[in-house]
Amino acid sequence: MTGIRLLVGTRKGAFILTSDGKREKWKVDGPHFAGWEIYHVKGSPVDPNRLYASQTSAWFGQIIQRSDDGGKTWETPGSSPEELKGPEGSPKGESNKFVYDGIPGTHMWYDG
Repeated sequence: MTGIRLLVGTRKGAFILTSDGKREKWKVDGPHFAGWEIYHVKGSPVDPNRLYASQTSAWFGQIIQRSDDGGKTWETPGSSPEELKGPEGSPKGESNKFVYDGIPGTHMWYDG
């Protein structure tokens, strides 16, 4: 039997629940981003270890987080502040970049 993974977003963080195919016992990992509202947690159809989480707060706004190791570590994808500066140190007019990795195939992506 294959394993089951359930990705849960709540007002108190994200949780990753795992079980075997029988689903009799579950392991709960989290909260990830404790205290943040997590609207979406999604696994990549291309790479099962890649996860995305959409977190929000009234102060910081929306932030996308990405994990490439099944939720053990997380990072904000995009350019670092140093990469966004022009030769004179002023902003180049670019912002956080979010680029899809791989070929989506039969999956339809919609952002917006």
